[in-house]
Amino acid sequence: MAAERKSYVLLALFVLLICTESVLVHGAAGGNGNNNGNGNNGNNNGNGNEGNDNGNGNNGNDNGNGNHGNSNGNGNNGNGNGNGNGGNGNGNGNNGNGNGNNTGNGNGNNGNGNGNGNGKGKGGDDPETTNYDELSPLASGQERSFCKGKGGSCHFKTLVCPSECPGKKPKKNKKNKGCFVDCKKCETTCKWRKPNCDGYGSLCYDPRFVGGDGVMFYFHGAKGGNFAIVSDDNLQINAHFIGTRPQGRTRDYTWVQALAVMFDSHTLVISANRVSKWDDNSDALSIRWDGETIEIPADGDAEWRTNSEGRKIVVERTDDTNNVRVTVSGLLAMDIKVRPIGKEENRVHNYQLPENDAFAHLETQFKFTNLSDLVEGVLGKTYRPDYVSPVKRGVPMPMMGGEDKYQTPSLFSTLCKSCRFQRPSGVASI
Repeated sequence: MAAERKSYVLLALFVLLICTESVLVHGAAGGNGNNNGNGNNGNNNGNGNEGNDNGNGNNGNDNGNGNHGNSNGNGNNGNGNGNGNGGNGNGNGNNGNGNGNNTGNGNGNNGNGNGNGNGKGKGGDDPETTNYDELSPLASGQERSFCKGKGGSCHFKTLVCPSECPGKKPKKNKKNKGCFVDCKKCETTCKWRKPNCDGYGSLCYDPRFVGGDGVMFYFHGAKGGNFAIVSDDNLQINAHFIGTRPQGRTRDYTWVQALAVMFDSHTLVISANRVSKWDDNSDALSIRWDGETIEIPADGDAEWRTNSEGRKIVVERTDDTNNVRVTVSGLLAMDIKVRPIGKEENRVHNYQLPENDAFAHLETQFKFTNLSDLVEGVLGKTYRPDYVSPVKRGVPMPMMGGEDKYQTPSLFSTLCKSCRFQRPSGVASI
């Protein structure tokens, strides 16, 4: 009898093992779980799986579509593979046309049209957002925009600014928000037209960054130094640092005093003038276009604009003084504010600033369009699809290194150890 009971127990354990293996291999009834759909042959394999590494190694068309999780749809052969996946690393290594579109990443694809339209988190700026025509405003003064982007729910729709912010360029910016039109989301919202120092792509304080990945970090730089903030195939942004080093301190306190935006054959420079005593009614902002100072009127449209090499460049006031928005079509938009170091701020941080210098500096927030996957720079690299921040989380001042990789000889130089941008032949530095 004992031997018979032992046989029953062994049989039960054997059946349980087979059932467990079946669950692990096949997953739940809906195909959920990890590593589902690998190695399948034929069309439409591995669709609708949830979890990691689904749909890998399929052969044929339309494999691995609709997966959720990381690394879905890798290694597919054929057209249209890996589309519509959710998560990072989707659609990588596909062969053929149209692979990896509209996913978080799309690197390593072979063929035409791979990886197009990808963005890095909330830091990217889709051109379709502002693809609209201005229409005549309503009788109430609310401005209207006609969205032109093909596809999507907002195609050929008219968006109207809210009554709380009827215009895109309010005259009294300190008191009134501006209307922001987003034809990608098909909505209009009211926002302050000034840098958000806690938002994606911001550069403020001494200096503190918030990257394209949303991670905050500090960058020391050096007093009098120049550093590549962004360096990509068609764009370079350098920053000039001012600073001071109180007695007994081993590092400089630094702030960004000027930015040089270089693209095509042009250079746009935005800088804060040195002032001994700050006056809110005085304009300490200076702007130069290819070496020539430009003046922005305080009335009317309160803007300066030009067209060059197929791009529209607009610099507009967003307040009576010391605030502007810079837009370069196809590349970026920047909200910039000039501010000083106040007496209380100087006391709290023990900067020990001299009496004859207010240390006026820039606070900036960037929005980029069409950055490459290999973008470099102190801020630029945080927009890479595969970027993982090395800064230590949870500390009061997480520090980012890289001074040696991104230091440039001057504000207008595109040379550094990791810089990518190259001026067109025959274009000299200012």
